[in-house]
Amino acid sequence: MEQSMRYISCVILFFTLFRGSTIYANESHDIYISQSQSAFNNIARHVIDSQNLNGKRVIDISLPANYQETAPHIKYPLVVVLDGEMLFHSVSGFVQFQAMNSQMPEAIVVGIQNAPETRRDMTPKPLSAKGEPLWFGGKEDLYLSFIQNEVLPFLEKSYRIADFKVLIGLSPSASLTLHSFWKQPRLFAGYIVVNQADFGAVGYGSETIFDKVINSVKQQEIGKRYLYISMPKGGATRNPKILDDYERLETKLSPYLTKNLSFKWELIDKQSYAAVLPAIMSGFELIFPSQQWDVNYRKFVTEEANLTLKNIKAHFTKLSEQYGFMALPKGERFYNRNRLKRIVYILIKEKRYSEAEAIMDYWLSIYPHSANAYDTFADLFLAKGNKDIELKHRIKALELAQKNNDYRVELFKAALNNLKSTME
Repeated sequence: MEQSMRYISCVILFFTLFRGSTIYANESHDIYISQSQSAFNNIARHVIDSQNLNGKRVIDISLPANYQETAPHIKYPLVVVLDGEMLFHSVSGFVQFQAMNSQMPEAIVVGIQNAPETRRDMTPKPLSAKGEPLWFGGKEDLYLSFIQNEVLPFLEKSYRIADFKVLIGLSPSASLTLHSFWKQPRLFAGYIVVNQADFGAVGYGSETIFDKVINSVKQQEIGKRYLYISMPKGGATRNPKILDDYERLETKLSPYLTKNLSFKWELIDKQSYAAVLPAIMSGFELIFPSQQWDVNYRKFVTEEANLTLKNIKAHFTKLSEQYGFMALPKGERFYNRNRLKRIVYILIKEKRYSEAEAIMDYWLSIYPHSANAYDTFADLFLAKGNKDIELKHRIKALELAQKNNDYRVELFKAALNNLKSTME
């Protein structure tokens, strides 16, 4: 309690000393974090009683950090992680970190857990070197139907899901991921296939799974897909045919790259499952190249009036058109001023108030439930000397922070109280 009171006193003193300065106190605020007692407040768990798989499956859902701050029309790309019991937390943590730092878009991550002793069921039933079926697999189409007709409809009903989906699989589930690529080519746009070699399977005739992928790309009429395949380097060393098959696949796909497909194969210099996370990270880089997403916001600002907002919109409209979902600018970021908030303060300092207000309107059209956005808007009217509208936005910022359980509540409360003290 004593530490909390010292914190509040320091915040109030901070605002009192700096109020009216050309460097506004709130410019350093970081991203929204919930004050929830749970370390995983953005994660939900559901159980689907699957008719296709004749049993229950657990799915975990990780929502973007700013999910509750965005407008109802904002939808997010979906990342579906097979082998969720092993990969979900690592992948969801990585996606959130990358998105918070503008290395990729924010995304909803879903992990599908395996029931005991069922992991190998989902792979197409592989053939031995003699062409004989092996003992496992063969339920790949049931798993695909489970994803397509049970998991995805549930997610689309419950969450704001965009029509851009990524599927991640490892070993047996990587086989299902490749099977999905050719069997249901419009179900996903991105495929991250980890620890996977070429193979023949029951029902594939004389073709291998790589042949199926090649023919699917040849027949692709619309849209673009992203395919990443990897193998630990040791696996290719023990079996040189893996490298030959990768090179054949690349050669066959090369005429279709750029327009229809972004493709990369890679040998990861790690042993066994130590190669998994580096592969997944590399796969995301293929789908969402960081240089496209980590833009320098300062370069949007121009001396020409009213062009700054046009530059921002032009950049994110181009990204949106490329991927088919609304690419969102960052209103706020962790420990980084490369964001909309920074641009607003640049314009405030240059007394370009109407341009700053236009960017605030744009920010709030995307993040209407952002306490930090309203607090920044209040700083704009502080600079303009309009205390009545500043008060309106300070109150709104505090209301939203309290509603969202935002850890910055005391900062917004101190700013409001400090303003009220000057109006008495």
